[in-house]
Amino acid sequence: MIASKKTYMFLVLTIVLCANSNAGTFTIPDWLTNSTVFVMRGEKAQGTGFLMGIKDCNATFCYLVTAKHIVKPLLSGSSNKIAVRFNLKNSDKAKTIEFPTRKFSGKRWLEHTNSAIDLAAIPLSIFGDMKDLDVMMYGVQDPNDEFLATISWLNKYKVGPGDQAFTLGLVPYLYTKDHENLILSRFGAISLLPRKEINLPGGKQKAYFIDCQAFPGNSGGPAFVLVERSESGTLIGGWRFGFLGVVTEFVPSPLRAKKVDLKEDDHKIAIQLVENTGISKVVPVDYLVDILFSDEQKGFRNRLIQKTRRKDNQ
Repeated sequence: MIASKKTYMFLVLTIVLCANSNAGTFTIPDWLTNSTVFVMRGEKAQGTGFLMGIKDCNATFCYLVTAKHIVKPLLSGSSNKIAVRFNLKNSDKAKTIEFPTRKFSGKRWLEHTNSAIDLAAIPLSIFGDMKDLDVMMYGVQDPNDEFLATISWLNKYKVGPGDQAFTLGLVPYLYTKDHENLILSRFGAISLLPRKEINLPGGKQKAYFIDCQAFPGNSGGPAFVLVERSESGTLIGGWRFGFLGVVTEFVPSPLRAKKVDLKEDDHKIAIQLVENTGISKVVPVDYLVDILFSDEQKGFRNRLIQKTRRKDNQ
């Protein structure tokens, strides 16, 4: 969870501008894909997660960021561990690691004060396993970091409907326990970018909508905005991308829906099938900033830093 600057600074990446020589083309950096992981229940992948680093006093803290509806059933009741599946270095295999979780405000995940926000973050003690895992993460110093496509970032680069977006995530069809995590990317465009909270199923909230289809398993995956211009609107000859938020669901059509019975684990369950419109809902990264830079988390990180310093001085 905490790493010294001397030992783990190689994890902290500082490049968010992808200046390709060929304007108009963009390739997702390997480190971005390597920041995307699967959240597990046994050998079954439940959803997608994204690793975020928070830099604080020359230390780096790792957080798993995902959708709340993914972790809530896994960490309810007596369960105190979250299982995360990582790819291995120099291998076509993956490894699932169980991490003990801490309680914050009575829960084993961090969430927003607005209960309608389908977003969760969990600090992970990952650094002892780094030598074996094919994983990296971007280290964010403060809420104004250029990696974070907050409302200020969107306004700064004049982002709106029509700008490009892409997502990373799990597709169950491609998942098997016999090989590494296969992270699927999807590209689309921003469809709706409300600057304030709106009334949605689940409660009043701010949400973005992208023309980038999502399916079960994609929940918890990261979404990014992609622009090719400066603050003044001038083309920069390359791509600038920012972490827009977390994919939580697809927008269903109200016109075609039916209930069907399925058999799962020897139990008969009834589900409602709905038509996927191809539009996905994204929880804005601003809500994640509220969580990770809250007074609670600042205090949590400071206590761990002080504890580590006391150990080093003994």
